[in-house]
Amino acid sequence: MSVHDDPTFAALRPRLFAIAYRMTGSVADAEDACQDAWLRWAAVDRASVDRPEAFLVRTVTNLSIDRLRSAQRRKETYVGPYLPEPLLAADGGAGSDPEHAAELADSLTLAFLVLLDELSPVERAVLLLHDVFGYAFGEIAPMVDRTPEACRQVASRTRRKLARDRVELRRPDAPAEQLAIERLLHTTATGDVEGLMAVLAPDVVMVNDGGAGRHAARRPVRGSDRVARFLVNLARRMDRDQEFRVVDVNGDPGLLFARDGRADFVMVFAFGPDGRILRIWSQLNPEKLAHLG
Repeated sequence: MSVHDDPTFAALRPRLFAIAYRMTGSVADAEDACQDAWLRWAAVDRASVDRPEAFLVRTVTNLSIDRLRSAQRRKETYVGPYLPEPLLAADGGAGSDPEHAAELADSLTLAFLVLLDELSPVERAVLLLHDVFGYAFGEIAPMVDRTPEACRQVASRTRRKLARDRVELRRPDAPAEQLAIERLLHTTATGDVEGLMAVLAPDVVMVNDGGAGRHAARRPVRGSDRVARFLVNLARRMDRDQEFRVVDVNGDPGLLFARDGRADFVMVFAFGPDGRILRIWSQLNPEKLAHLG
């Protein structure tokens, strides 16, 4: 039997991928975790499994924790800032509940995933499973080898930790968002630094992930003047035949730049309370763009 022939696994796979991606920040790792979970599900005695969803969520959570611990070791020697792999279409496994769908979308943004990188694997798992996916602490406890009370304490401590680092972001209405990106593109292309600064928040921060193989700013670029000049200089160095299009990246507006039909880099924007761009994340690492084709 294949994955697609198993209705139980097929029905749960979107949620399993959603959990694994938010846990690891990696499309490849999430896909691998789902595949490994399927292999374990295919080998288990189904009669011994009371609740397939609990079994599969526990399995993919533990597999994701293992991958996250391995990734943390890689991050210790990573060159420059480390950003998650971008998703051009949300895979939230949200079901039909609009309120739950909105909560899942919020947990998919680059801003939230970057905050999650500050957590331990168990903290990340408990917070996501309870606050995002709605599992009770009693259900989560055996998944992470903790007691329900310990999980409750982990969640409370983790929420406080995230609250200290959370930046106030908001999503403007679609026309305002489109206009801001159009102005950014026009002022960048024409070298209008002052015009570009008007689109950016004064305390804007741009983070670039090039890994070891791509030239990129190794530290965050801070302030509207520095970010504007960085973007203008970047535009001057770009190839004339490079194509781009506006895309939805992890639920936020973004730009996908391509060369010879392959993704070259992805830029994601988040807006501040005044409607100006407050955060820019730029993913240039080829390994983290391979899934985009």
